[in-house]
Amino acid sequence: MIPTDSIPFNGVGYLPAPSGHPAPQIYLCPYHPVFETGSKGAVAFRDEDDESKNTPYTFTPMKPQYWNSWTAVGWEDCEVGHGWISACTPDGERFSWEVRLQHDGNPRLEFWGACFGEAFHALELVE
Repeated sequence: MIPTDSIPFNGVGYLPAPSGHPAPQIYLCPYHPVFETGSKGAVAFRDEDDESKNTPYTFTPMKPQYWNSWTAVGWEDCEVGHGWISACTPDGERFSWEVRLQHDGNPRLEFWGACFGEAFHALELVE
């Protein structure tokens, strides 16, 4: 059974909507153990321990007219991953979503994709 707060790899879905804002729609790119994407506008999850490297996870924002300045950071193990996606509203308010990713077992028999937590305000450093 696929959780309602989830998007399968190679699928389109909505992140939970923050109060007063439209739900962001993304395409969760297929899982690939070696980072590869040819998708225009794809955002890679940067490795949380070495942000000069990407994890195998990527997504593409689908309706960029509202949400912008997308970022993602996380980590990947041999069967699971964990991270955060972040985006700004047109007025500069930044929200983040916790992401749990899974890619264990047979993808035809088990859920492969991401489950998302509720949106929360992200803190931004101001210099």
